[in-house]
Amino acid sequence: MNPVIKQLLTSIGMVAAMILLASIAYLSYTRTEHFVISSRWVDHTYTVLIQLDKVTADIKEAESSERGYLLTNDMHFFRLYEQAAQKLPADMKTLQMLTADNPVQQRQVEAFNARVQDKIDSIHAIINTKRENARLATDPIFLGMLDKGKGIMQDIRIQATSILNTEQALLRQRLKAMEEEATSTRQWILVGNLLAACMLLLSFWLLIKEIQSRALAQRKAEATASQLEITNRELESFSYSVSHDLRAPLRAIDGYSRMFEEDYSDKLDAEGLRLLSVVRTNSRKMGQLIDDLLQFARSGRKQIEAEPINMSPLINEVWQEVTADQMAHNTQLELQQLLTVHADRALIRQVLINLLSNAVKYSKTKPEPRVIVRSTHNRDMVTYEIEDNGVGFDMRYYNKLFGVFQRLHNADEFPGTGVGLAIVQRIIVRHGGQVWGKSNLGEGSVFGFSLPWKEPHHG
Repeated sequence: MNPVIKQLLTSIGMVAAMILLASIAYLSYTRTEHFVISSRWVDHTYTVLIQLDKVTADIKEAESSERGYLLTNDMHFFRLYEQAAQKLPADMKTLQMLTADNPVQQRQVEAFNARVQDKIDSIHAIINTKRENARLATDPIFLGMLDKGKGIMQDIRIQATSILNTEQALLRQRLKAMEEEATSTRQWILVGNLLAACMLLLSFWLLIKEIQSRALAQRKAEATASQLEITNRELESFSYSVSHDLRAPLRAIDGYSRMFEEDYSDKLDAEGLRLLSVVRTNSRKMGQLIDDLLQFARSGRKQIEAEPINMSPLINEVWQEVTADQMAHNTQLELQQLLTVHADRALIRQVLINLLSNAVKYSKTKPEPRVIVRSTHNRDMVTYEIEDNGVGFDMRYYNKLFGVFQRLHNADEFPGTGVGLAIVQRIIVRHGGQVWGKSNLGEGSVFGFSLPWKEPHHG
């Protein structure tokens, strides 16, 4: 599958999964809230029933106390009556508050409350009549009061039963609603969990497929890299062997040309001597080119053996070698701060040879050629710069600067093979650093390279 399409599908799938999970969470939350609300209504109904039972018990307690007092004249029963009569108004008020949400039940409770109050008044009147007039149980007026009290109590029972039936009907409805909410909530949570589980399994499957795909790609990359490494080694070995083998015939050509020139120069005319000189010059150029290619190959094959390098003595040593070969004794060398670096001494020496020889070569046309070497330390890298006041180069061709056989100056004016800076770049990159150059035509150049910084040990 096209990687772009695969990435697009993955993004769409992730967005869809997030939306689905959010929807499942919202539905689970709302269904749970509905279930909680239904449970509260059921609890409310139970509370109404308990309060109704409490009021009924109070009025029964008051009536029982009334009978006990009428039969025994015992003040204990009178006090029980007073306690029940004191509790009833508060309990009735609570019952009215609990049924405020139901208009039908509210009307029933109001009628019930009126009859309860009538019963309290009736009991109070009977007890006062008994206490004040000491009427007998056979007194017609007293018996009438008792019959009226029994009638009120009968009405209270009927009204309490009506309220109880209404509330039980509500309880059944609310229990059914709660059960339906519970069932619905369980179903939604089950469906949500199943969908979440499916998404997790799908994600897990996609993750496994992605890991397998990446592992396969990594194995292919490793196999390709291994094959490339083998191929490169074979090519380097082949190039090294060919270059090495080419040196012998070139030396033979130069040697025999030199002997021919020495032995038969008096028999050759000027044109013959010129042609012989051309042969020797080109054979030496070819030899130098082969030497540079061999050096380039060695710079990539040599094992890096890092060690602390004191740069000042090394640069002085290289400078003596470079100025001796190029007969540039008039070039002034200025060394500024030079930090110690941890690198391969032989390879860094080759870097310095190439950069310093270039600096000397391209500044030799100046009346007062000068080369400055300095270094700085920035975080985890140490940087070295080699500045000259030579002819410089055109920055428009900077991309060719570190390529093999790439030259920015005429070979007749500044001889060379165009391999030196490529060697410098290869060595610095192998050390984990970078190399660069900057210049203005006619105003000199600055070539720099950076290397990983390692704190030197003291003592």
